[in-house]
Amino acid sequence: MSKDRTRILKALIGVSTAALFCAAAPAQEPEVVATVLDASITRSDLAAATDDRPRARKLLALIWDRVAPYYIEIRGLAATPAEIAELAAYDRKFTAKDRSQRARKLGELDQRLRDEALSPDERARLQEFQATLRRLTRYDAERDKEPPADPERQAAAYASWVEMWKMNRAIHEEYGGVVALTRFGPDPHGARAALLRDYEERGLLRIAEAGLRAEVRQTLAAQPSTVVPPDQVDFTPYWKRPIPPSYFPD
Repeated sequence: MSKDRTRILKALIGVSTAALFCAAAPAQEPEVVATVLDASITRSDLAAATDDRPRARKLLALIWDRVAPYYIEIRGLAATPAEIAELAAYDRKFTAKDRSQRARKLGELDQRLRDEALSPDERARLQEFQATLRRLTRYDAERDKEPPADPERQAAAYASWVEMWKMNRAIHEEYGGVVALTRFGPDPHGARAALLRDYEERGLLRIAEAGLRAEVRQTLAAQPSTVVPPDQVDFTPYWKRPIPPSYFPD
């Protein structure tokens, strides 16, 4: 056998052996960074969240995606048909009143802009407000041309809102703590942190990496930027409150 043929044969044997080894070796399991309610969260799960939040906040969001449905289920907080219907009715009433108030305000602005004594700054401010309201009116007109929303999807969206408010109130009643004010309403920041500590102590939540666990605890311990005074905490959902008589500035 020539030397060239010998080298080729050895190369082929090497490739075949490597392929056989790769085929026989078990697939590498993803590295688990946390386990919550027997569900694993892997490092690839964290990497899939491509936003620029710190990794501790990404992990907390993934944890809460699993904890929230569990808490809603065990506390019996699922939205009822009556609750969904109540929110839907409020939504329709609010939309109708919003359009009525906007039309009224546009009429007022048209009248005020006829005043020749307005200062240039005041006229510019009123014209900008007028343009904004007109854009909203055109947007509503375009939406009115679209097919009606799918009833099942709309009901599911309403259910998620109902359950979020019920869950937030229940968590705060159970664990207490500081309440943050967000654009979605009061947020039981301290209670949620206490719940996750409770779950960790009970073995329902485990964060494998010590450094990441410390980052999560530090994030949970951070004070919210806007805190609701304890005597003003109110988890009454917005659809159970009166619609404001007017929410446009004068």
